[in-house]
Amino acid sequence: MISKFFYRLINCYDEVKKKYFPQVSGTFIQPDMVMNWNDLKWQRELFYLKEVKMKYIVMNTFIVQNQNIRRIYKTSIKDESEIGSYDVVDMCLRNCEKAGFKVFLGIDYNSMWWKIGPRKPEWLYNQMKKGNLVVQELYEKYHEKYKNAFYGWYWVYEVDNLNFKNRRDFKILANAVNINLNYMDNNSTRLPLMISPFMNSKYSIPQTHANNWKHFFKLVNLKKGDIFCPQDSVGGGGLDITEVKDWFNALNKAVKSKKGILFWANVETFDHTDWSSAPIKRFINQMRFENPFVDDMITFAYSHYYSPNNINSGFHRAYKRYLYQHEIYNKKPDVPQWIKINKVNNKTLIQWEIAKNAAGYKLYCNGKEIYSPSVQRKYGGNKEQSLGEFICRNSSKKSKYEIETVDFWGNVSRKITVKKNGDVSS
Repeated sequence: MISKFFYRLINCYDEVKKKYFPQVSGTFIQPDMVMNWNDLKWQRELFYLKEVKMKYIVMNTFIVQNQNIRRIYKTSIKDESEIGSYDVVDMCLRNCEKAGFKVFLGIDYNSMWWKIGPRKPEWLYNQMKKGNLVVQELYEKYHEKYKNAFYGWYWVYEVDNLNFKNRRDFKILANAVNINLNYMDNNSTRLPLMISPFMNSKYSIPQTHANNWKHFFKLVNLKKGDIFCPQDSVGGGGLDITEVKDWFNALNKAVKSKKGILFWANVETFDHTDWSSAPIKRFINQMRFENPFVDDMITFAYSHYYSPNNINSGFHRAYKRYLYQHEIYNKKPDVPQWIKINKVNNKTLIQWEIAKNAAGYKLYCNGKEIYSPSVQRKYGGNKEQSLGEFICRNSSKKSKYEIETVDFWGNVSRKITVKKNGDVSS
């Protein structure tokens, strides 16, 4: 009796954790970032990801360069070429095999997708046929060698609700995806397939979009274990975070119309206005809004925006605190202890102390925000941005400067005013 009681108690605790402290199970890694990684860098990244309980990696097998596809492995496909001096796909799979990660490999892409989409079906279908050559090549090169790590396929083309508006468009989409799926089924290369579309509330309402996807599911040959994984579009600006529930609720019902398909969320960890990392509390709120409707969640992209391999470790420490201590930190961060103001060539140079817990700052002039720097990524960051310095070109002797600190959680300090002598006050 006691053992049954504790078993129920543990199950109850697990359900509470899943509901109130949801977590992501994987991340995208863009090949551009890892082109020069060695085994040690990969192992360090996978160590960080394991620390935050992840097990999936999604990585494309190419880089788009001047609108041309360059493979990140040695290819024998006609008119294709590779980039780099070594096999990035092999290095990824080799290290993921050792560390116990499952990898989805991106198949193929053409940047004309955004201009053509479903408007020229034959063009799209020809792209899928070319993708089948990539499927065969990748499977033959890597699946037997890394059968534990090479887990699935990622269908790279991103479907949106501006270019895909009606049943006709989604029928063409289903026909296109079926070209890949049928080839996989007929050539023993079938693995779980992931599709990750996005949406914008300016172009349709949730139910209309969900109905279109329901029509797609009726026509497409997806089967048990395949994954429909919409981007939550919060980082990209397509949805406000308050809109997420309605969209995922509608899409959840559409997915249920196709037996066996898994419904995941692709949680965006960035802010498209300046490509900075989203505060951890925003990330948590996104997960909480989406979690009730999905089977699992991954991110675009922990490795780029939160991993200590690519940015200040404050984001990683904060997320670990949430994961392991089930704590969301709400204390206001420290303010700069000193600020200097100097005139330089008729401009105003403002410099301030950088606090240890600072992920960014907000600088104001006469009540208007004029500068909001944040900690920068090693790959993909803005190297011209400085956390502790700003040159104001339009100022006067009467200008009043104020500053706030923002921490990795998204907490904002009290606003302090800079006095003429450089002292600060609340």
